[in-house]
Amino acid sequence: MPKITRRQFSASLAATAFLPSIVRAASGDHKTLNIRFYDDPAGFDPANIFRIENENIAFNIFSGLTSYDSQTGAIIPDVAESWVTEDNITWEFKLREGVMFHKGYGEVTAQDVIYSFERILDPATASPYASQLAGITRMEAPDPYTLVIELDAPNGNFLHSVANYHQGQIVSKRAIEDADGQVRWNPVGTGPYYLDHIDVNSEIILKRHEDYFRGPAPIETLHFRIIKDESTATIALRNGEVDLVMRSNREENLQILEAAGFRMNVAENYAVALKVMNLDFEPFADARVRHAIAHAIDYEAICNAISPSLTQPTASIMPDWMSIYSDNIPKYPYDPERARALLAEAGYGNGLSFRHLGTSAQGVTELQQFEIDFLSQVGITMTMELVDTPTFNQRRNAGEFDMATRLLPAINPDMILFNYLHPDNKAPGGLNGARYDNPEVTGLLEAARAEVDPDTAFELYERLQQIVMAELPYLPSYANNVYWPGKPTVTGVQPNYLAQVNFFEVDIATS
Repeated sequence: MPKITRRQFSASLAATAFLPSIVRAASGDHKTLNIRFYDDPAGFDPANIFRIENENIAFNIFSGLTSYDSQTGAIIPDVAESWVTEDNITWEFKLREGVMFHKGYGEVTAQDVIYSFERILDPATASPYASQLAGITRMEAPDPYTLVIELDAPNGNFLHSVANYHQGQIVSKRAIEDADGQVRWNPVGTGPYYLDHIDVNSEIILKRHEDYFRGPAPIETLHFRIIKDESTATIALRNGEVDLVMRSNREENLQILEAAGFRMNVAENYAVALKVMNLDFEPFADARVRHAIAHAIDYEAICNAISPSLTQPTASIMPDWMSIYSDNIPKYPYDPERARALLAEAGYGNGLSFRHLGTSAQGVTELQQFEIDFLSQVGITMTMELVDTPTFNQRRNAGEFDMATRLLPAINPDMILFNYLHPDNKAPGGLNGARYDNPEVTGLLEAARAEVDPDTAFELYERLQQIVMAELPYLPSYANNVYWPGKPTVTGVQPNYLAQVNFFEVDIATS
């Protein structure tokens, strides 16, 4: 891997600022795109937004200092046109001039960014994303288009924290005050679309921001129609009631739509589903048992049998498109004989039993039925413990289970690694449901995040991944693919690795 300095990296990004190769909207262009929205809207305040469908709306309303390339997931400039850091502690951002908020709220300045981040950090806001900015010790605006941020420790992934996602989305102080406590229904940003109208029972309408700093988007109106049922959404697309389906997650529906000639817009391997093994549960405290479970289940066969479009086997807790991903890690191919031998070595030659936490709403899934069967063949009894969804969420967050499943979409690798592996994030209170605590891994996590040299950082991350996959507190089961099927005339739909679509890139072809 060639070495570049952080300054060179920053300069190269600025030089290749995101310029989509689409024709900008002409004056008088009144195209409308009808899109399926799959659940009740829950609001779009960056301070507390939750769930992917709502994040898709917010992603197109707001901007960050940085954003993400839809194809690669790479960091790209957004409101900030460039940035510089020499030590991953002090970051200086240069903002574009002439970036306008929606609805007459004026031009964005560095003070707006400072206000946005201070609002997230304010305990009165109670933002669950405050920890993403907690390392900030100083913010200054020497002029309206320069922002200096100082951290309490080096963080090579800080550009993710200020991206167009949750806490990184820039708001207007005056618009927040005018919303009078109802920010989630009155979002004002600088993105390519603004919220024109919402009926929480039926529709969301976004209109094109004519003063968007990259130019007007090709489509004037985005009409999101709330259609919760997957089969109904498929019929709506086939009947022409919608042009695009936000997330289609039934294998049979995908097959029908693909056969009918619809465009299958997809982001592959956007997140990895993990089996979380509670290390306080006595059998799981023994690494040989964890290895035996890994060898006992043939996830490649399961993915192919159940959902070859929506899932794919994976051997790592990290998605393979991340820059820090390493394939040089211990792997656990399907090998029931090896599984039986490991169980015998661990003192479980006569078998063992454990409970897998699940929801009664979902029931015992096909995947879990396969897992139960595979494990039974080596003497392991997996029993599903089904509870209502609120109880499931409470118990999973509290770490009250033998085994559970978790999927955490992220583009920032530290979001996955620190959440799952750092002892400060042990359950309850964090996502480290395995209660994993290895001082060597913790040291590697912190050293890798602080490292300025990309080659050295990669080596630290690679060593970390090797240790974790050898100890296996989390078992990768499969990687998810996300589909947004649409009409062939709808172009430019590319879900990114947060399952979001940038509608500035979308157009409707005309004959």
